[in-house]
Amino acid sequence: MDEDWQQYKEEQKERRQKRLPIRQKEIEDLVKLGYNVKKLTEYQYRVNDTFDLYPIHNRWHNLKNNKRGGATNLAQFIIKNIKLNES
Repeated sequence: MDEDWQQYKEEQKERRQKRLPIRQKEIEDLVKLGYNVKKLTEYQYRVNDTFDLYPIHNRWHNLKNNKRGGATNLAQFIIKNIKLNES
């Protein structure tokens, strides 16, 4: 059983690593729409000094009100929740 669990964990890690570049590009492309996107680490972005995004697990943290959550598509979540005249 332990060997099965280790194999499962490795498979999940590989799947996350394959998804990461796709999700990173979606977030980085927000710049083309006028958003301010800063890459803080390989796994964390800051958008308009309002949201931190974690693409590996599709999670977000609102820095203004300290709320956290998840979204199916972080780029679409940002477009929906930050109007371009906000910061």
